[in-house]
Amino acid sequence: MAIKASDKTDPDLIKALQGLAGSSTAASTGRVYMGDYSPTRPKGSSAQAWKNIQELAAKEDRSIWLSSDEASQDFYAWDQKKQADFVSKGVVAGLLKLGDGPMEGATLWKKLVKEAAQYGAVGQKVSPFDIMATYVQASGGGNAWTSAGVWQINTQTGERKYVGPGTYLGAGKAQQVDTRVDLTDPDTARAISTKLFQDLMGRDPGEGELSAYADALHSAEQNSPVVSSTTTQYDLTTGQPIGSSTTQSGGVTSDGKAYIQEQQVKKSPEYGAYQAATTYQNAFDALVFGSSE
Repeated sequence: MAIKASDKTDPDLIKALQGLAGSSTAASTGRVYMGDYSPTRPKGSSAQAWKNIQELAAKEDRSIWLSSDEASQDFYAWDQKKQADFVSKGVVAGLLKLGDGPMEGATLWKKLVKEAAQYGAVGQKVSPFDIMATYVQASGGGNAWTSAGVWQINTQTGERKYVGPGTYLGAGKAQQVDTRVDLTDPDTARAISTKLFQDLMGRDPGEGELSAYADALHSAEQNSPVVSSTTTQYDLTTGQPIGSSTTQSGGVTSDGKAYIQEQQVKKSPEYGAYQAATTYQNAFDALVFGSSE
């Protein structure tokens, strides 16, 4: 792939093109088509640079070709789930049987690679996955799924997929996390503020003081959302829920709400004067009337 001189104005673009050129080679006899290369966004690239990369990549030949040996070995680089999914598709397609595993899957993959190489030899872009898909479609495997509660079950392979809410944890359990902000209603905020003003200042709060408290309280509540985590146990056959438990964290407690108002009150110069006057008055009363037992 040639990089034009006009393309060299953006370092991110050059980096992406170099990766693109290294990932796809011209087709030749004995080569296997493995799909098209998708450009990835370079770390730290600007939005405009990424847009330029995508536009240029769309105009280029992004075909990925491997040698027959490289394509055959690709199976062993897959993770366990990808290998298992391939085997399941092989069963659906009628190319494997129930109970087959990675060993049989690897043998099937090599057969598909060999067939794809025949297409590659004449410049046809047909991957091993494409060939597998034709067998699956011919067998009607695309319609082999049925619903059972939160499960999608393949009637030919027995493969089970979770399609319910939240994240599947395994063993029939799924977890759903809900985050919300609980804002104190105006009447409750007024009641808290009034009590503390009476206790600390000997009077009711004014409207401006109520608003200041409400703003401080709501800010604290927005910074400490309530997080509820619900774990549900489902029947492995029917997919119906058979039990659940919920834990909750975050939020502002009643003591926390009172503390926020107390700090608001103590910021006022009036608070210090009132406390000093109260202390002096109590001492005077004790001197005149004697301390109460």
